[in-house]
Amino acid sequence: GAITALAFDYILRVVRANMLEREAIEIDTEVSEFFFSRSSDVRLDARPAGIGTMAAQLRGLEQVRQMLSSSMIFAMADLPFALLFIFVIAQLGGPLAFILLIAFPLAVGLALLLAHLIRRDTERAQISGNRKNGLLVESLDAAETIKANRGQWYLLSRWNTLLDEVHDAELPVRKLQAQASSIFSTLQQIAYISMIAWGAVRIYDQQMSMGALIACSILAGRVNGPLISQLPGLLVQWSYSRSSLKLLDGILALPPDRPVGMDQLRPNRLEPQITVKDLKFAYQGGRAGIVVPTLDIAAGERVGIIGGVGSGKSTLLKVLSGLYAPAEGQVLMNKLDMSQIADDVLREHIGYLPQDYRLVNGTLRENLLLGLPDPGDDRIMEVAQQTGLEKLITSNERGLDLFINEGGRGLSGGQRVLTGLTRLLLARPKLLLLDEPTANLDVETEALVLRAIVEQLDPETTLILVTHKLQLTNLTNRLMIVANGQIAVDGPTAEVLKQLTAPAQQPAEAAAAAQPPKTGITTTIGARTQ
Repeated sequence: GAITALAFDYILRVVRANMLEREAIEIDTEVSEFFFSRSSDVRLDARPAGIGTMAAQLRGLEQVRQMLSSSMIFAMADLPFALLFIFVIAQLGGPLAFILLIAFPLAVGLALLLAHLIRRDTERAQISGNRKNGLLVESLDAAETIKANRGQWYLLSRWNTLLDEVHDAELPVRKLQAQASSIFSTLQQIAYISMIAWGAVRIYDQQMSMGALIACSILAGRVNGPLISQLPGLLVQWSYSRSSLKLLDGILALPPDRPVGMDQLRPNRLEPQITVKDLKFAYQGGRAGIVVPTLDIAAGERVGIIGGVGSGKSTLLKVLSGLYAPAEGQVLMNKLDMSQIADDVLREHIGYLPQDYRLVNGTLRENLLLGLPDPGDDRIMEVAQQTGLEKLITSNERGLDLFINEGGRGLSGGQRVLTGLTRLLLARPKLLLLDEPTANLDVETEALVLRAIVEQLDPETTLILVTHKLQLTNLTNRLMIVANGQIAVDGPTAEVLKQLTAPAQQPAEAAAAAQPPKTGITTTIGARTQ
């Protein structure tokens, strides 16, 4: 009989563990997929300034997962059994069940008090820990800049400061947890001793048998062990998970690219025609953005955008691409508001090449075909030959399977740009938005790229090009000058360039006219010979 009971208990434990682990995996898969998708959908202009800190906040999901997938689920699974065991103890030992009915609520009350006392410190520790992890990500990402400028000591000082903040916040939590563990252990011992003592009295009075007392003590251990003894650690873990949930709620509160639940438009075709109405955009923190009362770009137009550093050229391009959402006004494509068009449809028709094109971890082929159907190696090599990326492919033994490190490390800035441009030409979008496409290229490669862009352009393709190089304006028939976040000049390329060069020519002509006529030859020491 005892062997049968032990075997049955073992089978129940194994079945319970397997069921809970299977449920935990399903919860983890669903929740992780949701948060990854949701964090990827956050609008670029609404993302926190510290990406490392945001990544650390997402790591808080691991704490929540551990909480829900292990301790919490086991405790919830044990609670009905604990109530059942107390009922059985009441049947076997009568009033002995009151000991557990007093000890268990008392333990829960002490646990809630502990949770209240450590809540503030766990939140402080969580925030400081996220900032510390964010600093680690930032320092690893910017290692080249930090080493070149002897910034290690500065970052080490910041790291130690954040580490002290974490320790200062965690120390009270650990002290309270240790004290609570001692209190709960004492409470368990008191409950056990009380049950044995009261049971002995009842046995002496012949109100219960020795076997019943042994059974009650075993069942009491099944109540005290899984629940009361785990409460301190469980409550501390829950407090950290609660702080993580608050930070995760902050990420969920960030605006997505498209409102959740909105029926998005999915037109079969979008003409590359852009209309801007009463556009206002500003960065978080009040940093200046752009203001465009009205702008119309017809399908097939070739538009260049020039301006000083920080004038708003790249910001305007991001807004026109739909990656940044205007605070006020509308950006229309083919008379449809971009915010209402499904993102996959919009990206199919818009090709955007940023200044700093970053690659993802994987092979060169995977980066070239990111989000695209495979057109075949012949087509890939054809476009790579046009852009000049063929040199990178043929110069290594792995070819298109060349492994790319995170961010494209190991490749030059020009090679990263060529990879992005090649992918863009493979996609063949009808609206090309290029931000300084030849800034990192040599003269020969720049000529190849310009020729490839010209070959891509057909009467139905619209080009919007941001550049500091006047020679690239040869690709355009319309030129804008952006200054202080506004379009200061907008007109045909030839006329705008003429306006730019006219102020420089007029002083030169006036200075030449003011010079007296030369009647002799001036020597290198300023003497004049007749």
